[in-house]
Amino acid sequence: MTTPEVPPPGLNWVTADKAATLWTIRRKYVPQVASAHGVGTKEQKSYGTLGESTFTVYSYAEVQRVVAALESGEVVLDPSWRADTEEGARGARRDALTTCGCLVLMLAVVIAIALLAN
Repeated sequence: MTTPEVPPPGLNWVTADKAATLWTIRRKYVPQVASAHGVGTKEQKSYGTLGESTFTVYSYAEVQRVVAALESGEVVLDPSWRADTEEGARGARRDALTTCGCLVLMLAVVIAIALLAN
Protein backbone atom coordinates (compact mmCIF):
# COMPACT_ATOMS: atom_id res chain seq x y z
CA MET A 1 0.00 0.00 0.00
CA THR A 2 1.38 3.40 -0.91
CA THR A 3 1.49 6.36 1.42
CA PRO A 4 -1.26 8.88 0.63
CA GLU A 5 0.03 11.81 -1.34
CA VAL A 6 0.29 14.94 0.79
CA PRO A 7 -1.47 17.85 -0.88
CA PRO A 8 0.45 21.06 -1.44
CA PRO A 9 -0.51 23.80 1.02
CA GLY A 10 -3.93 25.17 0.17
CA LEU A 11 -4.97 22.19 -1.99
CA ASN A 12 -8.19 20.95 -0.45
CA TRP A 13 -10.11 20.21 -3.64
CA VAL A 14 -9.16 18.37 -6.84
CA THR A 15 -10.70 18.28 -10.30
CA ALA A 16 -12.37 15.23 -11.76
CA ASP A 17 -9.31 14.68 -13.97
CA LYS A 18 -7.04 14.49 -10.92
CA ALA A 19 -9.47 12.19 -9.09
CA ALA A 20 -9.64 9.92 -12.15
CA THR A 21 -5.85 9.76 -12.25
CA LEU A 22 -5.58 8.94 -8.54
CA TRP A 23 -8.31 6.27 -8.77
CA THR A 24 -7.06 4.93 -12.14
CA ILE A 25 -10.54 5.15 -13.62
CA ARG A 26 -12.06 6.62 -16.75
CA ARG A 27 -12.99 10.28 -16.27
CA LYS A 28 -16.68 9.77 -17.03
CA TYR A 29 -17.12 7.53 -13.95
CA VAL A 30 -15.69 9.94 -11.36
CA PRO A 31 -19.14 11.27 -10.28
CA GLN A 32 -20.50 7.74 -9.72
CA VAL A 33 -17.47 6.60 -7.70
CA ALA A 34 -17.46 9.80 -5.65
CA SER A 35 -21.17 9.51 -4.90
CA ALA A 36 -20.99 5.81 -4.01
CA HIS A 37 -18.13 6.37 -1.56
CA GLY A 38 -19.23 9.60 0.10
CA VAL A 39 -16.62 11.92 -1.42
CA GLY A 40 -17.51 15.53 -0.74
CA THR A 41 -18.03 17.78 -3.73
CA LYS A 42 -18.63 21.43 -4.41
CA GLU A 43 -19.29 23.52 -7.48
CA GLN A 44 -16.43 25.74 -8.61
CA LYS A 45 -16.94 28.70 -10.93
CA SER A 46 -14.51 29.74 -13.60
CA TYR A 47 -14.66 32.96 -15.58
CA GLY A 48 -13.28 33.29 -19.09
CA THR A 49 -13.78 35.16 -22.32
CA LEU A 50 -16.93 33.13 -23.05
CA GLY A 51 -18.45 33.86 -19.66
CA GLU A 52 -18.93 31.79 -16.54
CA SER A 53 -18.64 28.03 -16.39
CA THR A 54 -19.22 25.72 -13.45
CA PHE A 55 -17.49 22.42 -12.71
CA THR A 56 -17.39 19.99 -9.80
CA VAL A 57 -14.36 19.59 -7.56
CA TYR A 58 -13.79 16.79 -5.06
CA SER A 59 -12.46 16.78 -1.48
CA TYR A 60 -8.78 15.82 -1.66
CA ALA A 61 -8.79 14.02 1.71
CA GLU A 62 -11.84 11.96 0.74
CA VAL A 63 -10.40 11.15 -2.68
CA GLN A 64 -7.29 9.86 -0.88
CA ARG A 65 -9.50 7.75 1.43
CA VAL A 66 -10.98 6.05 -1.64
CA VAL A 67 -7.46 5.55 -3.07
CA ALA A 68 -6.50 3.69 0.11
CA ALA A 69 -9.71 1.61 -0.04
CA LEU A 70 -9.01 0.70 -3.68
CA GLU A 71 -5.43 -0.30 -2.89
CA SER A 72 -6.48 -2.44 0.09
CA GLY A 73 -9.16 -4.21 -1.96
CA GLU A 74 -11.94 -2.90 0.28
CA VAL A 75 -13.43 -1.19 -2.77
CA VAL A 76 -13.56 -3.01 -6.11
CA LEU A 77 -14.75 -1.20 -9.22
CA ASP A 78 -16.27 -2.60 -12.37
CA PRO A 79 -13.37 -3.39 -14.76
CA SER A 80 -15.04 -1.37 -17.53
CA TRP A 81 -14.76 1.75 -15.33
CA ARG A 82 -11.02 1.34 -14.81
CA ALA A 83 -8.40 2.96 -17.02
CA ASP A 84 -5.94 0.08 -16.59
CA THR A 85 -8.03 -2.85 -17.85
CA GLU A 86 -8.83 -4.21 -21.30
CA GLU A 87 -12.55 -3.68 -20.62
CA GLY A 88 -11.87 -0.03 -19.76
CA ALA A 89 -9.78 0.49 -22.89
CA ARG A 90 -12.51 -1.10 -25.00
CA GLY A 91 -15.11 1.22 -23.42
CA ALA A 92 -12.93 4.28 -24.05
CA ARG A 93 -12.56 3.30 -27.73
CA ARG A 94 -16.33 2.77 -28.01
CA ASP A 95 -16.98 6.21 -26.47
CA ALA A 96 -14.54 7.84 -28.91
CA LEU A 97 -16.17 6.12 -31.89
CA THR A 98 -19.64 7.15 -30.70
CA THR A 99 -18.50 10.77 -30.43
CA CYS A 100 -17.00 10.67 -33.93
CA GLY A 101 -20.17 9.09 -35.32
CA CYS A 102 -22.31 11.84 -33.79
CA LEU A 103 -20.08 14.53 -35.27
CA VAL A 104 -20.23 12.94 -38.73
CA LEU A 105 -24.02 12.68 -38.49
CA MET A 106 -24.35 16.34 -37.48
CA LEU A 107 -22.10 17.38 -40.38
CA ALA A 108 -24.21 15.29 -42.80
CA VAL A 109 -27.40 16.99 -41.55
CA VAL A 110 -25.88 20.46 -42.04
CA ILE A 111 -24.77 19.55 -45.59
CA ALA A 112 -28.19 18.08 -46.40
CA ILE A 113 -29.95 21.23 -45.17
CA ALA A 114 -27.59 23.42 -47.20
CA LEU A 115 -28.20 21.34 -50.35
CA LEU A 116 -31.98 21.31 -49.88
CA ALA A 117 -32.05 25.06 -49.29
CA ASN A 118 -30.61 25.73 -52.77
